Amino acid sequence: MNKEELSQVHIEIIEDIILESLYRAAVSMEQMLKIRIKPKIMGFGLGPIKKISEFDDLGRFKVNLMRVAFRGEINGALYFVINNHEMDLINKVNLPESVVTTRNTQTKMMKHDFMSEIENLIANQSIAALSEFLGVRVIPEVPVIRNMRGDLVNDYLKNENEQINTRFYVKSTLTGAVVNISPYFLWLIDENFLRISKLNIVT
Repeated sequence: MNKEELSQVHIEIIEDIILESLYRAAVSMEQMLKIRIKPKIMGFGLGPIKKISEFDDLGRFKVNLMRVAFRGEINGALYFVINNHEMDLINKVNLPESVVTTRNTQTKMMKHDFMSEIENLIANQSIAALSEFLGVRVIPEVPVIRNMRGDLVNDYLKNENEQINTRFYVKSTLTGAVVNISPYFLWLIDENFLRISKLNIVT
């Protein structure tokens, strides 16, 4: 689908889908963390996602990246990317002090599992919103979590663009109103999303 085929009405429908999905993601995150979350669309458009300079700026600092792929009438994946400092803040606010301050295998697993539960809920709520809005059946796959250097994330996403054959992307953040966190929430989706969303246009 060429950019010229994306009418203003189609763009508005796509924006409604994104906003509803991000709203559900933010509500899920708020319920889990008991803090206010503001979703923000940084950009969306046709083609593969472009390089995000903020990841390169992190250099060797580590990020936690969760990927939840989905299959069905539309195919793609959602990515939740949060740096380790932000994870520490979330754990400090939400977990008992004994867990936060203790460094052993058990408490490390508790912190990891808590964060994974948040990320998985956010992704699944957004996938459900996509499915309902478009009236299609979409099945999420088992989440895959990686801990990697920030300056390697763009190379990872470039490879994901090729694997998914990305034809539409969303770049957004879920920002804490009080707690200083602003993880990225990214979508990479195939051409079926554009084709099916176009069917929602009333002529």
